[in-house]
Amino acid sequence: MIRKTLAIILSAVFLVSMAAAMTGTVGGDMGYYKVDAGISGAAVTFGNDYKGVTGVDGTLKVEVYTTGTPYTTYKVEKQGYDTYTGKITDYPAKDQIVDLSATLEPQMIGGDMGYYDISTNVPDAKVFFDDDFKITTSWDGSAMVGVYTTGTPYTTYKVEKAGYETYTAKITDYPAAGEIVQISAHLEQQMIGGDKGYYKITTNGVAGADIYFDNDHKGITGEDGTATIEVYTTGTPYTTYKVEKAGYTTYTAKITEYPAAGEIVQISANIVMVPVTEMPTEPTQSPFPVAGIFGLAALGAFALSRKE
Repeated sequence: MIRKTLAIILSAVFLVSMAAAMTGTVGGDMGYYKVDAGISGAAVTFGNDYKGVTGVDGTLKVEVYTTGTPYTTYKVEKQGYDTYTGKITDYPAKDQIVDLSATLEPQMIGGDMGYYDISTNVPDAKVFFDDDFKITTSWDGSAMVGVYTTGTPYTTYKVEKAGYETYTAKITDYPAAGEIVQISAHLEQQMIGGDKGYYKITTNGVAGADIYFDNDHKGITGEDGTATIEVYTTGTPYTTYKVEKAGYTTYTAKITEYPAAGEIVQISANIVMVPVTEMPTEPTQSPFPVAGIFGLAALGAFALSRKE
């Protein structure tokens, strides 16, 4: 009788312990890796898990659970570059940031290719070398153009997009095999019609921030943290503007000045980076209610006592 009673008590204790463990939270504390690839638009993978693409500054912050199974490798890749693979040997504690780097080398096609890395302030712009169309700029306004080092060198480049003044400049520097030469182009919006005015918005140097007038998305800031927004002078005027970017505070302000036809009104927005904080986790409830487990334990004890 004593042995059976002791067995019943131990069973009940085990079931209660299991219930307590199952009602705990899933996840845990978060740590971070900052992957620096040196180029924008590069895809980052940890193990077999895709994590995102690098931003305009060439970096990507990746969050990981400090209590989870640690990643051992990471991979960074972009079209036109050799894929970089590295090992992960350092693991962040709660709220800690561990730096990882990746050096992507341009792919050596034929061995006699050099490259121009062109940066602009607009996405989807067409890039020409002399009269040859080469590529369209990506979402961050950048593009990589390969040229043969043994061919006749180009002398000019041109960047154009509808609604913008075409940018043209001379090419004065020529890459050797495998070398990258940096060039840039800043496109100004065209003064079309006579019933359009413009707002030039200036941030505190933050590129890639989204701009809204009232609830209308108007564009993103360029590499210099600025953007020019056109509005119809005869339309219903906007009353507010908003600038936001992931990881930064959102800036909202009223519009109190309105441009005349062809006029530019200056406005500004100061957005600051948000400090990294611990991300909350939601408790996951056990599929077996604690009260139900206690009930099972009591029912087992009653059955054994009746048999006795």
